[in-house]
Amino acid sequence: MRNLIFSAAMLALSLPAMADGEDTTQVYYSNGQLEYVGPINQAANQQLVTLYDSLADKPDVLSIRSPGGEVNAGMDLGRWVRAHKLNVRVMEFCISSCANYVFPAGIEKIVSNFAMIGYHGGPGEVDKVVLNDSARKVYDSLSPEQQKQFMDDIGRIGGQAGQREAQYFEQLGVRADLSSLGHNPQFEHFVKANPNAAGWTYSLEDFALLGVRNISVINPPWTPGSALRNIAFMVMPVDRK
Repeated sequence: MRNLIFSAAMLALSLPAMADGEDTTQVYYSNGQLEYVGPINQAANQQLVTLYDSLADKPDVLSIRSPGGEVNAGMDLGRWVRAHKLNVRVMEFCISSCANYVFPAGIEKIVSNFAMIGYHGGPGEVDKVVLNDSARKVYDSLSPEQQKQFMDDIGRIGGQAGQREAQYFEQLGVRADLSSLGHNPQFEHFVKANPNAAGWTYSLEDFALLGVRNISVINPPWTPGSALRNIAFMVMPVDRK
């Protein structure tokens, strides 16, 4: 049950519907850069490390296309990217844990003029957790007392990951609310005006205010998400702190 609880708590940081059938992750080397395609997980991270170590000429670009994944795997990947001083390239989308942790870790960030860097929450926001089907079946089978323990465990695990996230953002030099700004009550009217949005993104100027700098756009202007099908993200303004 512990694994199911953990999976449920972290599900809010992945949008697997971003790519139909993209259940597995591919890691490979192509055209002088590392490629990471699919959900972020520890097994794929290890494949990436092994691949990088095997190359005589070390690439300086990680090209990623990901709907997100488990938050600790996302932070581990981001730490590795920063430690190896890699640039991050996004041609299509980088969502959830990918946007939270991998994108800001790049020394330089390169995006296509339609790439989506999408957010929809952080691990400490326990009230935003959505149970996956397996976890929901377990939850529904429990007694009221066990259901309370189930949610308490989610809160504890989410709180631990939230603390790690705060330390990670501080080390990167980005604002602590990068992953959660869209849930700030002061922006509630934006959310209500965009009820079908899967999450939010930021303008180049607002990314810089959040500490995510050195973003270059291939063939600007940048109109993020213009190539996505059936999923919309709103552009969230950033309060000037």
